[in-house]
Amino acid sequence: MKKLYLFIFVSFFVSGCISFNINNIKLPKKTLDLKNSKTIATFHPCANFSYISNVNDKEYGKLFIEYINLDSNCSWNGFERGFFEELFKQTLKIKSMKIVEQYDFDTYEFTTYLINNNSYVNLIFVYGVNSSKFILDYEGRLSKELISKYKHPYKSEYINKKRFLENYDKSLVKMANFYSYFSRESNRYLD
Repeated sequence: MKKLYLFIFVSFFVSGCISFNINNIKLPKKTLDLKNSKTIATFHPCANFSYISNVNDKEYGKLFIEYINLDSNCSWNGFERGFFEELFKQTLKIKSMKIVEQYDFDTYEFTTYLINNNSYVNLIFVYGVNSSKFILDYEGRLSKELISKYKHPYKSEYINKKRFLENYDKSLVKMANFYSYFSRESNRYLD
């Protein structure tokens, strides 16, 4: 039992203290320059390389990014985007979060939310075999540009409306010990 408490304490201590720089993020059809970002590594036994990053980009404005790369022996215990939405709502004490626009292309899901019936925020969810990337696009500019690459012509109805600007900095990886977002698969076929 003491080992479990020690592991949880060390996980929280270490995951909040290691920061590093990521110069860019490759997205299908786009590379984001992240030289002006604050990136923090996040740790969990199921995560190989994961981080959160707060970005203030000249072109796209304020972005929050969480990248999660799961170990091949681990799997999500539900739908990743649903877990992200719920932690976002819970953390910022959001009363209502209604989807007003949604597009799916290749490995992207673009969602625009109406928050508390008065402001808008975009979420870009990029998924792969063992990786997930969540990008909160506060100003909606990155979402608009990426959607335009798939849907011609595209005009956002919500980009010039009041935007949700409250800072978010929680991590699914950090909170996975409490909420069991993912877990190690059993090796029941091995003797």
